[in-house]
Amino acid sequence: MAGKRRPYWRTLKTPTSLVLYRNPDGWRYAVHFTGPAGGALAGPPPSSEPDIAQVAPVQKAEELTHRRLGVLWHAPDQPDWWTGTVTVAGPLPPA
Repeated sequence: MAGKRRPYWRTLKTPTSLVLYRNPDGWRYAVHFTGPAGGALAGPPPSSEPDIAQVAPVQKAEELTHRRLGVLWHAPDQPDWWTGTVTVAGPLPPA
């Protein structure tokens, strides 16, 4: 009998940082664990303000990890490019 397979999100560690950047097509993001993973954000239009767009990658990371995350966004060092550090990660849900 085969053992139970763990859900993918149970194998993920706590994310360490998020990256958010704007290009002409829209907002893009990356969630960094030991390496980046990310994609396009369907929600906020490219014209939206950064504080509105910053909510979207946090929500994506929370969906991916099944945890509530606290993120501290840093001042941009490049135009239209923000980095956030995960400061708090909630507990994993029960198995």
